[in-house]
Amino acid sequence: MTEVAVIDAYIRRETRISMAINAMLSLLIFLAVFGIGRPVESWGVGQWVFDFLPQSFMIALMSVLIPGALARQKLKTGALAPVPHCSVLPRNLLVRALILAGLSASIGTALMAGLVGLMGLETIAPIPALLFKVTYGAVLALIVTPPALRAALAA
Repeated sequence: MTEVAVIDAYIRRETRISMAINAMLSLLIFLAVFGIGRPVESWGVGQWVFDFLPQSFMIALMSVLIPGALARQKLKTGALAPVPHCSVLPRNLLVRALILAGLSASIGTALMAGLVGLMGLETIAPIPALLFKVTYGAVLALIVTPPALRAALAA
């Protein structure tokens, strides 16, 4: 396998792991915060739309920090070789994680607020709200993890 193929396979594997972990965390946090016994309020502090702020921030933060730290360790031990890659993301892992987390929280929450507002939803049935949050967690990890890992592995 070529070095590029090894890196691509590594990024795909770490992204799948990140997606699974973030989907599961989204599920558990939804159950703890909202439960499934009653409809979920859409608007207000601590309600469904507002909850996309901390969810997006933490998913993006962890989707950058954990895989990035693991990649850095693999680079140090020689298990992976740095790859030629030009990234606009900062080289510093914590700065990269905070920037992507902040962007994810603001963009993700704004998109969800717009969607819920356009649909005129005041409440959401618990199961669809849960499934949407779980899917959102996985999709956000899918979006954030690969470019963050490519930046971490850049020569």
